[in-house]
Amino acid sequence: MTMASIETNEFGLQTANGSVDIVGVSKFFGDVVAVDSIDLRVAPGEFLSLLGPSGCGKTTTLRMLAGFENPDGGSMYISGREVSALPPYKRDVNTVFQNYSLFPHMTVAENVAYGLRQKRVDKKEIARRVGEALEMVKMTKLAKRKPRQMSGGQQQRVALARALVNNPSVLLLDEPLGALDRKLRQEMQIELKMLQRDLGITFIFVTHDQEEALSMSDRIAVMLEGHIEQLADPDTIYEDPKSAFVAGFIGQNNFWQGTATTRGLKAYDGTEIESAKMQSGIGAGSAVLACVRPEAIEVTSTDPGSGANRVAGVLAGVSPLGDIVQFVVRTDSRELLIRAPRREAARVLPGDPVWCTWAASDAYVFDSSQSDLVLVDPTTENAPSGD
Repeated sequence: MTMASIETNEFGLQTANGSVDIVGVSKFFGDVVAVDSIDLRVAPGEFLSLLGPSGCGKTTTLRMLAGFENPDGGSMYISGREVSALPPYKRDVNTVFQNYSLFPHMTVAENVAYGLRQKRVDKKEIARRVGEALEMVKMTKLAKRKPRQMSGGQQQRVALARALVNNPSVLLLDEPLGALDRKLRQEMQIELKMLQRDLGITFIFVTHDQEEALSMSDRIAVMLEGHIEQLADPDTIYEDPKSAFVAGFIGQNNFWQGTATTRGLKAYDGTEIESAKMQSGIGAGSAVLACVRPEAIEVTSTDPGSGANRVAGVLAGVSPLGDIVQFVVRTDSRELLIRAPRREAARVLPGDPVWCTWAASDAYVFDSSQSDLVLVDPTTENAPSGD
């Protein structure tokens, strides 16, 4: 999805059907700033995820787009139309919730048709559109069942069909897979992404699940304390995080806290880390955080010699995870988490002395004053750090 190809009007707003522009939008609940003057542009047909911890503002942003909350500042545009003051039923959007919200006394077909009946759509047109919607979500054969006769995954498909039958230009999804078990959730992720691609509808998806966002999205807006910390495609979010929060929230990481050097940092536990990915503006002597992802660390039984980006320890545990092997290495001051493909994993056993090494291109260094990730007391020399 390339944002550069999107046509805009003289005010810089998108005009295509299914586009979304959020301009300087804020929302307050008493003294609490839920959304802090955010700007966000969603392209027509894009799958964008709002990702972040509880209380970061992602659901509030979605509810404002849906019309369930009114912004306290800024403007919201859908398909080039200002909607901030419009009620939900006058917006060309539909919302899918985590709890499905199906009518228990109605059949699948009746649930899907409910919105169309409220709009007094012709009966033949209702039958046609309900049939098409159920076909989209593979629920045609269960059209006469009641919600209590279906699994959670089947109920979620019905909720999707009920939203899609209205032909919205934008579909808002508020953690719709949160109530499903892991295996079904993964299956629904694939189906939902394929459905979105087939329909070409703009999806704005709220989740706190990093794996879910990475696997489904064209772009991800990582939110923290009411603002967007980083907005990028999944590969960029994972491979080039712009802050310690994003690095820590997306996937897993091994963190060190220490003092910046010209080439990286000297950790409080004595580890020397050389980095090719230092956050801009960091001066030597500054308090910093460094991180290295588990899959970037190599475990070996051979001493690599002195230098940066190496730690000696003892193998504390080995866990086979399908085609991945997970190691836990205990050093003098910490435990490191390492993951390697099964066929490439070192042949070592718990209790063996090992060395952990990594490349400078896999080490990230961030200004710790801009992060909530306080791992050790910076006033304590050589204090142990944790993950």
